[in-house]
Amino acid sequence: MAKPARWRPGWGAAALAAVSGLLLTAAFPPFNIWPLALMGLVPLIHLAKSLPPRRALMAGLIWGMCLFLGLMYWLVVVFTTYGGLSWPLAIVTLGIFAFYLGGYGAVWSWVLSWWGPGPWTLVIAGPLLWVGLEWLRSLVFTGIIWLPYSMGLTGSLPLIQSLELWSTTGLSLVLVLVNCLLAVVVLPGMRSGRWGRGQIAALAVLIVILAGGWLWGSQRLEHINAAQQAAPKLTVTVVQGNVPLSQLWDKKLRLQVLKKHMALTDKAAAQVNQRPWLVVWPESAAPFYFVREFRPSRPVRDFIKQKDAYLLLGSLGAVEEGELVKVSNRIWLLGPEGRPQGYYDKVRLVPFGEYVPWQPVLFFVRAVAQIGDDFAVGQAGKILSMAGMGLGPIICYESIFPDLSRQQRLAGARLLVNQTNDAWFGRTTAPYQHMAHLAFRAVENRLASARAANTGVSGFVLPSGEMVQTTGLFEPAVQTRQLPLLDESTFFSRVGETVGPVALAAALVLILATWWRRRHTKEN
Repeated sequence: MAKPARWRPGWGAAALAAVSGLLLTAAFPPFNIWPLALMGLVPLIHLAKSLPPRRALMAGLIWGMCLFLGLMYWLVVVFTTYGGLSWPLAIVTLGIFAFYLGGYGAVWSWVLSWWGPGPWTLVIAGPLLWVGLEWLRSLVFTGIIWLPYSMGLTGSLPLIQSLELWSTTGLSLVLVLVNCLLAVVVLPGMRSGRWGRGQIAALAVLIVILAGGWLWGSQRLEHINAAQQAAPKLTVTVVQGNVPLSQLWDKKLRLQVLKKHMALTDKAAAQVNQRPWLVVWPESAAPFYFVREFRPSRPVRDFIKQKDAYLLLGSLGAVEEGELVKVSNRIWLLGPEGRPQGYYDKVRLVPFGEYVPWQPVLFFVRAVAQIGDDFAVGQAGKILSMAGMGLGPIICYESIFPDLSRQQRLAGARLLVNQTNDAWFGRTTAPYQHMAHLAFRAVENRLASARAANTGVSGFVLPSGEMVQTTGLFEPAVQTRQLPLLDESTFFSRVGETVGPVALAAALVLILATWWRRRHTKEN
């Protein structure tokens, strides 16, 4: 068979890369046009298989940058409104960030071009390399795993049920495999003129994967929905105070901030008759050192005692490390008698917000960004006990890390609780993207989840991954629901992350084997 001619690079390749990357953003929250995720990589595969490696590298970079610029444009809002950066500097910073994330698509595209036009090389090696790079992204530079490719299926409950087996990396592998098979079927460059056995086989495998995944996911969904109905329930209320950031940390307004949350809790109390009752206030709803500062703590303790409820309260914590006292981002659990029953300190801190990474190199950042001392780091896997039942606290963006929730599930958590303050994002797509990550944690561990966000999105996630009773943005709100307490052990909960490292190792072996074979062929 004649080797397909390489496409002559030009503006058409760059335009295709840019447009296809931007269009793929619609597959992700809040738009959730999930069929786009099934075909979103096909244009990039076409470019990789049509261009020489260096041009494929550039096409992949353009594609990846446009994708992440579309997904994470809201960083400009964070940088300018709350970070104090000028618009030009914020745009440049976003560009650097997108350049780094787009680099993974560039590497993938370059390697595919270097591998050559073989369709089955694409089908086997393409998914392994993509997932290996995606797993690597979760580790490098503190781990930036916001919106893995599998989250393009957020809008399809049946297709995300396999998260309980292999988390986001496993689902990404299947999703990339679907794209590669589709590319073999539809791209002229992957075949010679007419349909052959390879294209027919690819189409057959594609149909089996999609139909089988949908049927299996639908059956699992039916089983989980039945289990949710039969499971014991816990009444949970999430409170969305909608406190502006300018007021949240004003010491003169502490009592006013607390009264906002108390008033919303009072509204829910009139409709709650069952006990125990869990109330969840957002991250930093008590903007002071709870317990340590007696005067502002007393009204909260008296209030929750009157309500005969449990309260998860976000506040500052003080952690003694030798002679030093460090600040922590803390969740307190208060019992119906108004006394603290335990606390959880945030484990995954926000880079450049709660700590400065790589301080020997970035020693100047603390002064320029006016960042104080690093926050104290909590204990991974720690849970809180409420009437003998384990709660898995998740603060802010800890919800994007699968292993944190998994460790809490192994420690005995029966409910995940996410407290956050997403006011930094403004009226952008970021709060919806953030909420969607919690849905994936729920399916992975088959645990219901409650989410209280200061300005939204607040609400609940069922063990099936269905998000219910979600609130709007920048409005006071309160939602109450009886959440099912499942006790199903999933494969992912027991085993943890396996697909990512195995895929990366397998991809590297294939790359080395191809390099060795080509070198050996040249020598002979």
